[in-house]
Amino acid sequence: MRARELMHRLVGALRGFGFKQWFLLILNVVLVVATIASLIGLNVVSHTLGSVRASENFRGESDMRFAQIACFMPVGMGKEESDIFAFRQTLDSKLMEQSLEAPENGSLYLDAYSTTADVTASSDSTGNVQVKAIAVGGEFFYFHPLQLRSGSYISSDDLMDDLVVLDEELAWRLFGGVELSGMTMTINGQPFVVAGVISREDDFATKKAYSAEAGLFMSYSALKRLDETTTISCYEIIMPDPITGFAMGVVQESFPKEDSDVVENSSRYSLGHLLSVIGSFGDRSMRVNGVIYPYWENAVRLTEDYAALLLILSVLFALCPLTFAVVLVIKYIVRGYRAVKKAVPEKVEAAIEQRREERLEREYEKKAGGE
Repeated sequence: MRARELMHRLVGALRGFGFKQWFLLILNVVLVVATIASLIGLNVVSHTLGSVRASENFRGESDMRFAQIACFMPVGMGKEESDIFAFRQTLDSKLMEQSLEAPENGSLYLDAYSTTADVTASSDSTGNVQVKAIAVGGEFFYFHPLQLRSGSYISSDDLMDDLVVLDEELAWRLFGGVELSGMTMTINGQPFVVAGVISREDDFATKKAYSAEAGLFMSYSALKRLDETTTISCYEIIMPDPITGFAMGVVQESFPKEDSDVVENSSRYSLGHLLSVIGSFGDRSMRVNGVIYPYWENAVRLTEDYAALLLILSVLFALCPLTFAVVLVIKYIVRGYRAVKKAVPEKVEAAIEQRREERLEREYEKKAGGE
């Protein structure tokens, strides 16, 4: 009955609406829907790229907090593998100082490094093809889990460094297929063996960020053999962060901001970081330190911009309905206060009058009984 009564009251109230009330109602409904759509879009954009969520997978069911950090070095100021090995030793010491111990048969951190170069690839059945090579070390494919079409990834545990992973486009151009494990090819005239074939990311951000037509992945040591001037331009790590800022501080000791760009991927879409993206609007478009981002970082920065825009839209869309709701609440509070202010004295006065009448009635009964 109450639901039916409330429905009747609501229908009656709507029938009494004028143009102004209908306009405000429709406007606020549209803005609420737009706010919800913007928040959904923000959530979708924030979960577009798997490359920034590697720390979640590494953590598993552990109670320890981990941070995923990426460092990008300027052109001409790259790192050598010896620098990475030295940093690992420093990191081990820092973790011991914090009394952090690795689980049995496990590790407290995971890292990868990479650089890019233009190389010439060929097979027995094709001529030379100019492609973009990404030379990797450490656990690169843990951070960037590209889908395997065939074969396997390459890793630092491989006994030989002459294995390569091709993307689908290069596989078709060189061999006319994707089942290529064990096939031989040459890179800059040197023999290599195909370990596997991957498909590129199909999300909207990576499609915009990856401009090369075909490419391959090879070990960093192999590229170093082909070009001794090669240096590491990107370093990524997942490590414990027992206290907020601990991981970033340790990394920046070896990769200072003055010599590189250091970002924490595990908080790329947090409210605080998105606000900083909004605050640096315009400045983000300028690169003055010589850093050239790899395609995966450009994809992340693109989604950051979209996420920041959706956050702004969510706030703007929500302002009017929230303001309208606050005004209504204040209005009803004031109306209720006035009603109570008016009703309470009347009830008090009625109670006093009733008490007076009861007292007079008792006195009359006493007098009547005495007579």
